[in-house]
Amino acid sequence: MSNLDGLTSSPHTALDPQDEVKIVGQYYDDKTARLVRKYGPGPRIHYHVGYYPSSEAPSRTDDVTPDAIRGSIRRHQEDLLRYAAKVWDAEQRLSGRILDVGCGLGGGSLFWAQEYGADVTAVTNAPEHAPVVDGFARECGVDGRVRTLVSDAKRLPLDGGPYDAAVAIESSGYFDRPLWFERLARVLRPGASVCIEEVFITRPHGADVWAEYFYTKPATVLDYVKAAQAAGFELVDDVDATSETAPFWEESTAWTKAVLDSDSSLSPVDRRQLRISLLANQALGAEWRDGGVRLGFLRFELK
Repeated sequence: MSNLDGLTSSPHTALDPQDEVKIVGQYYDDKTARLVRKYGPGPRIHYHVGYYPSSEAPSRTDDVTPDAIRGSIRRHQEDLLRYAAKVWDAEQRLSGRILDVGCGLGGGSLFWAQEYGADVTAVTNAPEHAPVVDGFARECGVDGRVRTLVSDAKRLPLDGGPYDAAVAIESSGYFDRPLWFERLARVLRPGASVCIEEVFITRPHGADVWAEYFYTKPATVLDYVKAAQAAGFELVDDVDATSETAPFWEESTAWTKAVLDSDSSLSPVDRRQLRISLLANQALGAEWRDGGVRLGFLRFELK
């Protein structure tokens, strides 16, 4: 995932699907150091938005150090997973054998293993990330319950199941959803859940703003429902958390500004990338607030 810093390739270039998978994997391989800098140091590194309860007073984001802002971002990213756990009843549904598809640097995989005792297969298409996740799992003492798998989501090995659930935290936007659900139907047990936290399109402009930065356009919830139903899944939960996640973009913007203002060692290339990130985060925050996209938690069950 999850996917919160910029891509330099055009999202509108026509590519062979397999070539696109390789490009996305290489992109995330190449930006590992930047992910660790913004969301690290680990071992639980998350690459997705945060959850900010409506009852919580907004954080001040002016005149704050990058480290302080990063700490707040990390705390709220963990809060998003805790909220997901509540929405999806993780004690019942995410405590067995689960697939974490599009696991990033493994923060969610470690979360499900440490907090709920899950046996997690962490799936990534970025080969460089696999040993990083393995190392973090050893650091947390859950290397016996978290194992990495380098695989395209639609080509999950058939001999690994049956799994009790699959989770995708801001990663499914990159998948060929019909083929992914078809594959999940073959590796999950009957009654298993597919739990998805994702950005969904609500109007064309919001989708374009997202695509310009993240290499893929958001789909609608209906797109997911159609792909899931064709593979034998039924939508049983759809929870909106757009307003509770909007403050993430303010904190992400504040972190970028603070780094640009305080770090004189940045190379010209790094400064350019951070300025691109700053503009994109501001645009995404505006779309979030104006209803251009929505953040939702979906849960499907295999019939």
